[in-house]
Amino acid sequence: MPEAKLKQALDQGVAQGAAPAAVLLLWAEGQPVFLHAAGQAEPDTVFDLASLTKPLAAAPLALELERREVLAWDRGLYDLWGQAVPEDKDDITVERLLAHAAGFPAYQPYYQALEMQPPELRRALLRSMLMNEPLAFAPGSRALYSDLGYLAMGLLLEEGYSQGLDEALAALYARLGVEGPRYLPLDRPPAWPREHIAPCGPLPGRPEIHGQVEDENCFALGGLGAHAGLFGSARMVAAVMDALCRGGQAARLFERDAATPGSGRTPGFDTPSGPDSLAGSNAPSGTVGHLGFTGCSLWWHPASNRGVVLLTNRVALGRGNDRLNPLRREVHQLAWQLLGEAS
Repeated sequence: MPEAKLKQALDQGVAQGAAPAAVLLLWAEGQPVFLHAAGQAEPDTVFDLASLTKPLAAAPLALELERREVLAWDRGLYDLWGQAVPEDKDDITVERLLAHAAGFPAYQPYYQALEMQPPELRRALLRSMLMNEPLAFAPGSRALYSDLGYLAMGLLLEEGYSQGLDEALAALYARLGVEGPRYLPLDRPPAWPREHIAPCGPLPGRPEIHGQVEDENCFALGGLGAHAGLFGSARMVAAVMDALCRGGQAARLFERDAATPGSGRTPGFDTPSGPDSLAGSNAPSGTVGHLGFTGCSLWWHPASNRGVVLLTNRVALGRGNDRLNPLRREVHQLAWQLLGEAS
């Protein structure tokens, strides 16, 4: 039976060092059809979702601002930020930021400079660093996965909502009627008891990372970023995806970026890369998803509103721990088989 094989695969993967804790959830027909926790995890354990923040927070928040006619996706940075935007970044639009087609390089350790400034000055410094960042390619000419584009997106979202990302997202999830993941701002106690949160780390200068965001750039921004910062359980992740798929209200988030040559991205999501994809070679056509550096992943088929959520704390064994990817492939292969039988 696929259920028994799934449990065995997850248990063995954790025992062999893929991660200290893991939770796997399969969703269909508006509810979980499989839920299993392995290692140092319970079914409701909360994980640092890392880059799952992009599809679960940044993209839906941007869609809501467009719906309100506050932030049109075809608007360029010059139109939004004026003279602060250099000529090479004139053609960076909101949609290109969301689809990783803005031209920014993948990553920069901006936190090193940000942490030298008081918190109230860091966002202005971040915008300055982003505007002075040399582009890796002309906006819209190709796609390159980039945290920097989402750092810019975070600034735009905060300006559009005139409030912190945590408050804006909580209001959006309330409107959707879901209990979704949350940000854990560094200046407030965590939303959950410590024992409910899977630990990460350690990192230089941070010997214990437990209930604080692992990503350094997000940490320097107080735990609030469009690229990282969300914490949640597998059920919370699935509940948000279910809400986004219901009624097709977020269909635009699942549409592949056809305007950018060679892109496999949507505004917020990735798509399976082929037979060796971590999503599983049997993922249905039209599947979208995302990976998180901490060891989390999400793959969903919007047309049928079915999907797979795998949350782990891989980085608790060190950032170089590479034992998770084979487990991801095996688990997703079995998961899509089980979901096919459940449909």
